[in-house]
Amino acid sequence: MSVSESRIVPCIEDILASLEVRFELEESSLKLPLTRSLEKCLLFAEANKYADLNELLKQEAYGYSIPAPNYRYVQLSYFDVGGQVVNGLSQYSSYPLVTGVNKLELHLKNGLTLMLPKQILAFLSKVSGREVDTGYVSPPAISNLLDIIRHEIASEITQKISKRTN
Repeated sequence: MSVSESRIVPCIEDILASLEVRFELEESSLKLPLTRSLEKCLLFAEANKYADLNELLKQEAYGYSIPAPNYRYVQLSYFDVGGQVVNGLSQYSSYPLVTGVNKLELHLKNGLTLMLPKQILAFLSKVSGREVDTGYVSPPAISNLLDIIRHEIASEITQKISKRTN
């Protein structure tokens, strides 16, 4: 974001419009539209002193250090050391993705490979009867999560504005 952009506080209509922007998968990984929208939202929240909204936006943009909200759970696939899918772990496939939107949009084209803690990998290996090496979130799952985040942020901003104006 340039210096001149950072001084301009966007209006709520601009923010909501920017959250509605949707691009094709490859185009979105290059343009990072939700990341830019979140930057506008952060400027708006700071300028209008929405502290709790500001905190939510920072966590969405840069990642969660606390438990992620329920809407941030995604489906993982598991792979062995040779890159083969490990089946039989569907009951363990729901995973809270705490990664920030800025990084998720970078992973959109190729998906996200997660290096899980050794204890989890050992447990999954025991359950499946095969060595589990990594967890993987597919590009469509990331795209779907970004759409959900876009909707949640737009809804949250709309609620905050309507509460303050009533």
